[in-house]
Amino acid sequence: MIRLHIMLNNRRRFVLSAAMGAVFVLLAASANAGVPAVTVWHVSKSSSNATCTISATTCNTIGSAVSAAQADDIIVVGPGTYNELVTINTMALNLLGAQAGNDARVDRHGPESVVDATGKGNCAFIVRASSVVIDGFTVTGGTGNTTPDPPPPPPPPAGIWVGAQAVSIINNILDKNNTGVSLAGMQLAVIEHNLFRNNNEPGAPNPGCGIVSNGGGYFSITENEFTGNKGAAIDVNGSSGGMITNNTSENDGAFVIFAGTTVVQFSHNRGKDFGHTGVLPVGFNSSSIYADAAVDLGPGNIALVISDNDLEKGEAPISNGIAFTTVFGTSCGYPPCTNNTAMNVRNNMIKRFPDYGIVVGEQSGTGMLGEFSFQKGVYPSWIVGNEVYDNGWVGIFIEAASSYNSGISLFDNEAEGNRVDCEDDTKYGTGTPLPTGNTWFNNTGNSSSPTGLCTPGRGHDHDWR
Repeated sequence: MIRLHIMLNNRRRFVLSAAMGAVFVLLAASANAGVPAVTVWHVSKSSSNATCTISATTCNTIGSAVSAAQADDIIVVGPGTYNELVTINTMALNLLGAQAGNDARVDRHGPESVVDATGKGNCAFIVRASSVVIDGFTVTGGTGNTTPDPPPPPPPPAGIWVGAQAVSIINNILDKNNTGVSLAGMQLAVIEHNLFRNNNEPGAPNPGCGIVSNGGGYFSITENEFTGNKGAAIDVNGSSGGMITNNTSENDGAFVIFAGTTVVQFSHNRGKDFGHTGVLPVGFNSSSIYADAAVDLGPGNIALVISDNDLEKGEAPISNGIAFTTVFGTSCGYPPCTNNTAMNVRNNMIKRFPDYGIVVGEQSGTGMLGEFSFQKGVYPSWIVGNEVYDNGWVGIFIEAASSYNSGISLFDNEAEGNRVDCEDDTKYGTGTPLPTGNTWFNNTGNSSSPTGLCTPGRGHDHDWR
């Protein structure tokens, strides 16, 4: 596989040696201040000790070190495969695998610390305590087998399941799980520099997803690579607040699915070849619903920003670039389920999808008031500055939907090489400047329905951001 170029910013990189040096400085300061010293625990496959009793002991299981550790302790795990389910109930633990500090998206050299949950339970890591760091592991085997997890009731299968606040998942390879990382209604998760690969193993509720967020929010999902996850790279349901930035996706199903989500930004991400290696069903525990777009927006989203993303080429059923879609039904999962309002779709480059570049869909024949469409009213929505090329049907398409899908402002978009570049089927009054329910201004395109939505003209120079 030819990897996508990884867009890196100048953020500080995690370097283990520097981090450990800082730890020892802090330990000295803590000792002088009368704060209990942090303990460093060691885990090695070569050890014959089944348990950790004192910090000088090297034990042969991660679980025994976690059980012995106290808040703020550090657990250093050596190379090898650990066939375990690790449950973390102590807050502020720092678990460092053999590749701690090394970005998982880069071909990293040297041995891995592999946590394999096969035959042990639903997950490789179950995190029930806040402020935990998991850095530098390969995580696999979170597939939902029949062995019960420890009480309380088991979470759904995943490589890492998070049921606590402020957990950081950094520099890990999540491979061949049901879901890579599952966030269960928690706040302030940081997921960075991970590789999510082929998380398609059977099990409910979301096989085929790299990350699933159900409830919670204020997360940061940044600079991760997703590949071969046949449901979706990221599935966000009922969450509030968060940033999804500078990630790459190749050969996944959808890139991201949103439903019932408020104030999240999806920006500066880059993906291609959606659905190319096959797809799995996603969405609200259904076994038959498939995503239909690289960026798929179901019902009930408010104030999302979808900006500055590059999306190239899908294969059915991933037939659209960005879709306000009807495929997920009428339930958000987190009531109240409102229409999509105050949406901002701007500065995206979208090309080579079988159907539509950007589509705002309708729900017909159900008596619903456009549950999946933009809602006209106090909170306007915008489609601005997008570049939409070479899609099989319509570049930018607003479908008619009862009294909805109106009041949208479409400015400065460029559409070219689509069968129809611009189409708006709404018919609400005189419109401005055309008889549609929306405002089209300064859009470039060679074909429109009705005529004049987009007009021929010289576009900008186009290349990947």
